[in-house]
Amino acid sequence: MFLRLLKYVIPSFIGIYLLYNQINAFWLNQFLILCFLLIISWTIGYYLYDLFEQDQIDPKNKIVLITGCDTGFGNLLAQKLDRLGFDIYAGVLNIDSDGVRQIQQKCSKRLKIIKMDVTKSKEVENIVEQIKQSGKPLWALVNNAGIAISVPFDWGKDIDVYQKIFDVNVFGVVRVTKNFITLLRQSKGRIINVASAAGRMPAQWMGHYCMTKHNVRVFSDVLRRELIGTGIKVITIEPSFFRTRIVDFEQIDKQRKKIFDETPLDIQQSYGKRYLKCLEASNQLIMNITHDNIDLVIDSMINGIIRKHPKIYYRCCTIIELFTIWGSSHLPEILLDTFTNVYNNRLYRKYLHSK
Repeated sequence: MFLRLLKYVIPSFIGIYLLYNQINAFWLNQFLILCFLLIISWTIGYYLYDLFEQDQIDPKNKIVLITGCDTGFGNLLAQKLDRLGFDIYAGVLNIDSDGVRQIQQKCSKRLKIIKMDVTKSKEVENIVEQIKQSGKPLWALVNNAGIAISVPFDWGKDIDVYQKIFDVNVFGVVRVTKNFITLLRQSKGRIINVASAAGRMPAQWMGHYCMTKHNVRVFSDVLRRELIGTGIKVITIEPSFFRTRIVDFEQIDKQRKKIFDETPLDIQQSYGKRYLKCLEASNQLIMNITHDNIDLVIDSMINGIIRKHPKIYYRCCTIIELFTIWGSSHLPEILLDTFTNVYNNRLYRKYLHSK
């Protein structure tokens, strides 16, 4: 691996050296300084605009539809938007859950709990009719519903694991958006799609999830460009890891065991049951980078809904993560593969090869 790395690095340095000697050093330095100043100026201007641009829309008699309000981001977003004065349609899978009771206790009568499985067309179409009958405009659609699965790519029966997660995270987003796009055209409203940092940084054992969130990001970009001129704004939320039910490690481990048991016997034998220990150990890595401050994500969603001129992307992370996650996504693949190989070897030595 080290020799392969040198094969790429050494020619790069030779090329830079030759280029430097061929170009007048004075003009090269001036060009580099100009590029640096342009980047700094754009960055400062971008964040100053976000800091001082505070014009907001009037929430009165405006409907916001949020999917996936049983727990997590959707649950807290519904509560905060209700306090701001919006009419909330909170889509949930289970209307008798603890999360639903929590919303009902804390929110006003403007908030409506609705049974909404984004994988079922009939349930989505029923909500469209309910909003039409309300006589109020649908101002914002928040595609928040999502699930995560963390197992190797070949575990499970056929493509069942892929089918399940794509049905919710990708086809669910597309289905809901298509059904409500006419109402959003009438209101010139907002579409808020919840992607993830995982959509930019593919991670082992999370391939299914990373694929779906990358698809959400691409769908958002395409949708935004196709809807130029309609008045509809498309905003993408990209959180890093936050402490919600989606990172419930006890549930994740149970899910892994179930999927492993459904995997064909020859694939099970290739891994062995001790491989589950490696996956359980990897939970610690995610736990170390998981945040408790969910308000960072919720406030970004709210800014996308209430600001007259919201940002296209809201990347919900720390400054360090901005460089490590989004920055590393632009590193040469050979470097990322090297880091992954080192990490894997440590896990394998500890859980697979130890006696």
